[in-house]
Amino acid sequence: MPTFEYMAQNGAGQTVQGEVLAATSGEALQLLRGQDVMVTRLQEKVEGVFNLSGRLTGWSRRWSSRSVTNKELVVFTHQLATLIRAGVPLLECLDILSSEADNPTLQQVVTRIREDVEGGTLLAHALKNYPTIFHEFYRSMVEVGETTGRLDESLGQLAVYLDKHAQLRAKIFSGLAYPALLVAVAMVVLVFLLIWVVPLFSGLFQDMGESLPWLTQVVIDVAEGFRNHFFLLVLFFGCLVMAIRWMLKDPKSRQAIDGLVLRIPLLGAVFRKAAIVRFARTLGFLVRRGVPLLTALGVAGTVTGNKVLEQSIKLSTMDVQDGRPLSETLRASKVFPPMVTQMIRVGESTGSLDAMLDKIADLFEQEVDRTVATLTSVLEPCVIVVVGCGIALVVVAMYLPIFSIGSVIG
Repeated sequence: MPTFEYMAQNGAGQTVQGEVLAATSGEALQLLRGQDVMVTRLQEKVEGVFNLSGRLTGWSRRWSSRSVTNKELVVFTHQLATLIRAGVPLLECLDILSSEADNPTLQQVVTRIREDVEGGTLLAHALKNYPTIFHEFYRSMVEVGETTGRLDESLGQLAVYLDKHAQLRAKIFSGLAYPALLVAVAMVVLVFLLIWVVPLFSGLFQDMGESLPWLTQVVIDVAEGFRNHFFLLVLFFGCLVMAIRWMLKDPKSRQAIDGLVLRIPLLGAVFRKAAIVRFARTLGFLVRRGVPLLTALGVAGTVTGNKVLEQSIKLSTMDVQDGRPLSETLRASKVFPPMVTQMIRVGESTGSLDAMLDKIADLFEQEVDRTVATLTSVLEPCVIVVVGCGIALVVVAMYLPIFSIGSVIG
């Protein structure tokens, strides 16, 4: 009889693991459910070289699953929930979605997931081979659906959650897109002036043999330095981009950067409120589905998108494990606004924590809309003024010698 390795959460929110003998994975799952634990991982035990092969296969799958968009993931989740709700067996659902996927990567991933499920692996565990597509929260909700026997309901609510998450992200990027576009256009225009226009005037001024105004001389020197060291500048900015990318991947550096971002006027408020929306909506979603609070906090902390808040939530989770109320631990962290901790305290005292977290998410999502609108209204004129002044400075610097010559002749 096959042996299945499992990992589960007990009633106290602690992680337990072990092995169970069963004819199939379904029978093993039923046996474990009888022990009052929530299974988070179940896989048939394979010995020797096959484990190494499995690890290599897992690495290859992780490498290949990187180009599925959020929109495609939302559509996939909606379709899977609809098919399961209609009574279609899971394997047939995966067959249908694999054949209809327009994205070759998603098609390949769904096909491999189908093979794993057919071999007795739980769907949630099969998704873990593709963490760049199915993040921890996604996998946790699928696990909850499989454990409770309501996979269609979990997937349907998950699709709605992903929709709201995508809308929030789109609001932030749309608000910052226009100022970013203005800056990009201004940089292109300035580079064009320095490389092609200023040298034409520089040659003309040299033929005139007159001393140049200091502003004109400075602009010409900058243009010459830019042309003579153009490739060094490109190399410098390339190295700077790579260094920033490395810092974003390093946990300590990322936490320092996220802390600085939160201190930026207006922009920091947008990212803080967006992180609170993601945290509150995710935590409320998991609590409503019956996930233990400690487990839900661990998952909700990873979706905030900000390492400062994530670290604060981790520390709060440890305090909650020691018996302190969640609202008290979050208030002590001084990262969350007082209104958030007060609303959570009310939810804890009334036994409606999930509903209060939803209200927090809705409230702060409206705050994000207002802050983004304010930020856009402030940034646009500032960027236009700065860009206009920069271009005007170059133009005026080039025409100053001509004006001075005209006044001498006059």
